[in-house]
Order: sequence, then structure tokens, then C-alpha cells
Amino acid sequence: MRDALKNLYNNQITLEDNNQFYYTIKPYELTNALGNIIAVLQEYNFTKEGDNNGQFYCKLYKTKEGNWYDVEEMNKGIDSNMIMLLKLATNSQELSL
Repeated sequence: MRDALKNLYNNQITLEDNNQFYYTIKPYELTNALGNIIAVLQEYNFTKEGDNNGQFYCKLYKTKEGNWYDVEEMNKGIDSNMIMLLKLATNSQELSL
């Protein structure tokens, strides 16, 4: 359990405005209307550092080739600029590893 919690907050990014976000990555199976799996994506779950109210929560999806896949209904009400900044910061961090 302790290792799971340690890994949960292991991934962290800082945006240019010094906002910090934690994220986890897990597999996500994208299905069609018939329930058949059409793709396996990486699901990124972002939460904001120091946000005690749990107000910021965002899910983003990425293909194994490194392309972002947008699911509109997952992030309603979140500024598209914030989503773009999260994608850019995540890509930058993953390239530096």
C-alpha cells in the first residue's frame, strides 16, 4: 500500500506560472458503440498541488505513439489553454527522462 501511494504522487510537473500538478498514468481501453476495444491509451489523471477543495481534476489520453487523444466530455469546464499547457509540460518532462 505504501508503495502504491508513493507512486501515486511520484509524477509531478510545474507549469511556467509555477502551478504544480501531480499525475498518475494507467491504461485505458477505448471501446466503440458495440463495446469492442479499438485502442489502448494511456490515461493521465491530473490534480493540482495544494488544491484542498479538489476543484481541479483533469483526465487526458495519449496513444502509445505519443499523440494526445481528446475526449471532450471528460474535461468540460476546463480551460483549453490549461489542457494545452499540461500536455506540453508532460511531453517536455517525458522527453527529459
